[in-house]
Amino acid sequence: MNKKLEKSSYINKMGGEANSQISVIPTLHPWFVTGFADGEGSFGIYFSKKSGYQSGYQLKYEFTIALHKKDQALLENIKLSSFNGAGGIDKHGEDSVHYRVSSLKDVSLIVAHFDKYPLTTQKWADYQLFKRVLQLVQGKEHLTTDGFREILSIRASMNQGLSDSLKEAFPGIIPVERPKVEDQKILDPNWLVGFVEAEGCFYVDLASSSVKVGERVQLRFKITQHNRDVSLMKSLVKYLACGNVYTKSSVPVMDYEVKKFADLTEKIIPFFKNYPLQGVKKQNFEDFCKVASLIKSGAHLTESGLAEIRKIKSEMNSQRKP
Repeated sequence: MNKKLEKSSYINKMGGEANSQISVIPTLHPWFVTGFADGEGSFGIYFSKKSGYQSGYQLKYEFTIALHKKDQALLENIKLSSFNGAGGIDKHGEDSVHYRVSSLKDVSLIVAHFDKYPLTTQKWADYQLFKRVLQLVQGKEHLTTDGFREILSIRASMNQGLSDSLKEAFPGIIPVERPKVEDQKILDPNWLVGFVEAEGCFYVDLASSSVKVGERVQLRFKITQHNRDVSLMKSLVKYLACGNVYTKSSVPVMDYEVKKFADLTEKIIPFFKNYPLQGVKKQNFEDFCKVASLIKSGAHLTESGLAEIRKIKSEMNSQRKP
């Protein structure tokens, strides 16, 4: 862990030549972008009915990152500093924004990035299949019957597989073998920062207690992931030298969690101070650190200190205003 998050800048010039407005956008470490995509990115192959095509369907391919609108600035940063302005960002519903890259030329920038800085979760397998489709498109094979059916076979092994309507329209499609993700190692600390930006959370818990002030304060750091990435989740315990992995019987997800105060203050907090978060989650981490300092000083055992912690907690995570 000897490389700090890059602090160089991407300069974006806007406005006229004489009075141009210059905004400086921090350059994100490429491993941060990969870690973030491992959490929030998706590689999609889509089919829509359209006349004029031999198959009766138009093929679309798209790399997407969907976030709450509070993190639109982070999406803009990824688009401009990491992918040379490729793609577009649009509002989706009331509270969501999507970054989409869908042209063959722009998607080539996405491929160049993830070939150099590979994904670590099971999303790597979807990416490999996504690339196979792009190769068929580049060779114009998607315009042939055999090529189109091959793409359907690839799509059948991606994400949620083929829709019922596609299975009905194209019976007999056999899914290709899905690539196996076997070596789930964390190759760079910046990957982990990006992954936590997407899937991690810093919690402040308050519970009834017999202590004088009547409430106990506990800090928790947690990363949640689908249980198909169990190898990666278990590797976090070794990489961060603390925490445990917990499975859930009701849903196919698991949590990596750190609750021991000494581990939080001596390992987790120093890590994220050395490798900073970049989106709204950075504000939650800073509030988390404030509460840790209050606990360290013993302020959580006083009415005034507890009131301050309650206020901090009330403005964190989903309660944080844009």
